[in-house]
Amino acid sequence: MLSRERFAWIWLCALAVVFGAYFTYLSVNADTVAGMHMGQRITLLAVALGSLGVIAGLTALLGRDREDDGTPTPIDERDRRIEARAAVYAYYVLMAGIIVVGCVMPFTTGGWTIVHATLLAIAAAEIVHAGLVIHAYRRGLRV
Repeated sequence: MLSRERFAWIWLCALAVVFGAYFTYLSVNADTVAGMHMGQRITLLAVALGSLGVIAGLTALLGRDREDDGTPTPIDERDRRIEARAAVYAYYVLMAGIIVVGCVMPFTTGGWTIVHATLLAIAAAEIVHAGLVIHAYRRGLRV
């Protein structure tokens, strides 16, 4: 398994676990979360996002493929095309989510609901990106 595919698998699992736990906690404990002050809410969000940062950083540092002489493996044209195609579709998902969050939600809701909807749009885009990278490495890139 290539390092880029391995990173996509780990990132996809990390996104599912961390955001799944975060949004499950928010929905199950809605009354408790509603009673939290701003610092507690930001701390809760920082723990979730910080754990993703640690996972991504450690995976990137520890999971790099190296040649026999110790140099990193070069990125070839196939890797660039896989990344570009996955980024395009992830961008579409992100833009759809941000249009809802930025153009519809300010007229109907506010506050932390908008923050969580934005976070969900970003997470959905990242999940689409990682999923398409995995799919392209598993099934091959088709033009």
